[in-house]
Amino acid sequence: MAIEGGSYTKYLIVLYNVKDMIWEYNDQDIENIKKISKEYKIPQHITKILLKRGIDTLEKINDFLYPNIDKLEDPYCFENMEKVVERILLSKEKNEKIFIYGDYDVDGITATAFLVIALKNVGINIDYYIPNRFEEGYGLSKKAIDAIKNKGGNLIITVDVGVNSINEIKYANEMGIDIIITDHHKAVEEEEKQNVLTINPKLSDNYKFKDLSGAGVALKLAKAYYIKENHDIERIYDYLDIVMIGTVADVVTMVDENRTIIKEGLKTFKNTKIKGLEFLAKYLKLENKDLTTTDISFFISPMLNALGRLGDSNIGVDFFISKDEKSIFNIIEEMKKANKERRVLEKLIYDEAMDMLDNVSDKNYIFLKSEKWHSGVIGVVASRLTGKYNKPTILLSTKDGIAKASCRSIDGISIFNILKKIPECFIRFGGHDLAVGFMAKEENLDKIETTIKDNLIITGVSKERKKIQIDLKMELEHLTDSFLSDIKRLAPFGVGNPQPLVITENVYFKSTKKFGIENRHFKTFIKKNNKSYSAVAFNLGYKFEKLLSEAQRFDIVYYPEKINYNGDEILQLKIKDFKPVEDFEDIFI
Repeated sequence: MAIEGGSYTKYLIVLYNVKDMIWEYNDQDIENIKKISKEYKIPQHITKILLKRGIDTLEKINDFLYPNIDKLEDPYCFENMEKVVERILLSKEKNEKIFIYGDYDVDGITATAFLVIALKNVGINIDYYIPNRFEEGYGLSKKAIDAIKNKGGNLIITVDVGVNSINEIKYANEMGIDIIITDHHKAVEEEEKQNVLTINPKLSDNYKFKDLSGAGVALKLAKAYYIKENHDIERIYDYLDIVMIGTVADVVTMVDENRTIIKEGLKTFKNTKIKGLEFLAKYLKLENKDLTTTDISFFISPMLNALGRLGDSNIGVDFFISKDEKSIFNIIEEMKKANKERRVLEKLIYDEAMDMLDNVSDKNYIFLKSEKWHSGVIGVVASRLTGKYNKPTILLSTKDGIAKASCRSIDGISIFNILKKIPECFIRFGGHDLAVGFMAKEENLDKIETTIKDNLIITGVSKERKKIQIDLKMELEHLTDSFLSDIKRLAPFGVGNPQPLVITENVYFKSTKKFGIENRHFKTFIKKNNKSYSAVAFNLGYKFEKLLSEAQRFDIVYYPEKINYNGDEILQLKIKDFKPVEDFEDIFI
């Protein structure tokens, strides 16, 4: 049943003009909100948020608020799934050795670990291979295929990689090794994929949800095999926490099937069967916490990711499948060491990039290179710069005439589609609309940059400031436990389902202290009506001193959440932006 009414035709748009960002708030038809809330028995503030996000039918509301793992799309909707399962069954009958070949990022590591566990648990002769980022690079490589051949491999199943490894697939076939590609990246030359068994939502005509992670696609393959052999599906759902971590880490949209995988995976994590995750949670002091996607993104994923960026990703898979406590402790120590080194390198690269930007004319993109930059860390810095300047960013690490690049883009600009137009410029190339990696000769960099510049002009990219979409306007005293519980029903939050943002006007900052590298962040207390509320603002330290000298009262945009502090659960406001109360204008439509 579709929701009727004027919630999208009658409202007030208030645009707050702030130097760094534009705040946008849509005030919906309150009578329609009341009607829908009463009919569907959900609070008005939840109704507002759901309608703003296009969740506007009873079916959509139920699917969103009550995701069900049993409602995931049938894996056999993939055109090649039947043939893929039959090929795996043939390997089992012949006792052939199957190698799972994964990418070296968190999505690839988790997809590999999950599929190894799922297939090994039903008696398949399985092994795995993760390429070394620095010696082999991204994707399938002839070196890896040779190594797998020497280890007795007869079949390679890729996860989170392989869709653009045309020459390597042909080489493997010549070596007598069959290839099954499971991937979720976009294909550069789709017409050449017909001779390879491929499971990829972006290449499927029948599979509806296109935004699965590599780990999500691995889940589909495992489920299809278990269905075919009449195995208990719950045996693979026991390891949904592994798939969840890969899904969160790869920053895919947190809607539809991904939302279900993440929500159920977070529940699985509480009683994980993975000894490594159990120990890592204790090390990070998360074992008694009700985990969120923020915990996965900021604590768990960086530890795993550091191995692929600076160390050996193979031990990342070992971390998930090992049951030996000593081995797990040693892996966590390696994670800690690599993550610490990653932070140091990230700061160095970021500082050098910022110095370079001071000497570069104002463009609608960032394109920087250096021989000193670590190729395993530039992607993290590119993401930071993209977020800071709201423009596509390409950072390149160069050595011996070869450049390794990490590219990050913004909503509405597919850096993949732009670079796809010049495949002759790349030694290797692959990725998504908003994140691409490539390797190229330095002599081709001018053409690559020119292509980016020209296409950004064609697509009409301007130097518009970022917009913040505000969901609710309310006073601080209304941030009750009941309200917070309601908001929690909308989790998990991320791309496609952002944390609901609240605006509160005319507040004071009290006892403000900066912290973090170069004082990038600050803690404060928000005061209004003689009450104080703990608050933190990440990456906003740069604007605090100047604005503090200009105003005593502020409007703030934030999301509220409960945090553990010295054993107690307290309310904290995560400030996304703030401005002096006078710095706005109302635009009525």
